[in-house]
Amino acid sequence: MTLAIRPPTYFPPLYDTALLAHVDHFVLADTFRFRQESFQNRSNLRNAPGAHEITIPLFGKPEGALLQTVEIETKGRWQEKHWRSFLYDYRTTMYFEYYQDPLHAFYEQSWTMLADCTCRSVELQAELFGLHTKLTRASTLEGTPDSLSAIVETLKPETLVVPLQESLPSDVASRVQRVEFDHPTYHQNFDGFEPGVTALDLLFNYGPEARRPLMDAVTRCQEESP
Repeated sequence: MTLAIRPPTYFPPLYDTALLAHVDHFVLADTFRFRQESFQNRSNLRNAPGAHEITIPLFGKPEGALLQTVEIETKGRWQEKHWRSFLYDYRTTMYFEYYQDPLHAFYEQSWTMLADCTCRSVELQAELFGLHTKLTRASTLEGTPDSLSAIVETLKPETLVVPLQESLPSDVASRVQRVEFDHPTYHQNFDGFEPGVTALDLLFNYGPEARRPLMDAVTRCQEESP
């Protein structure tokens, strides 16, 4: 079994989705800490001027809090605004109409906890791509492991798959496969190309054919024994 472990991000970019497609089991590490500079409550969409950010508003100042404890600020209309952003940016793409109903249903739900929302966004994105990787939230594992080493110890994968430059704890008891991401350049709905946007951008423009560049984006680099 190949395993990847990543904190859940909000409608993640191509890299995380390509990594998910590359492994047998993908753990959404909702037991890790919230980091403000990450994409744990942000995603990038593509419009005519370039890339722009949509952000889930959070209650208080949760930097360093356990992801599964971070609350969403529910007083605003962020869900409606984000849905309108998707409509404005993507309704003229070739395949948006084909995928819009499940995406709209996501935004009609009442989200109060960040991890519930972002984990579901990752799951939905995988479903829309037609990926069959097993997805598990770390908070549902025995003992609620809250570190990469602890998750590996709980699941005991044959191979842990990690990005090429990622540093690992010295006590990871698993064979490690380091992989590199080669961001594909593809036709977007507006002039030019903007990397780093949600993987849904590729899906809305290419439909079922989006899986091919997604699968080709991750290459095996090297393997390390424990």
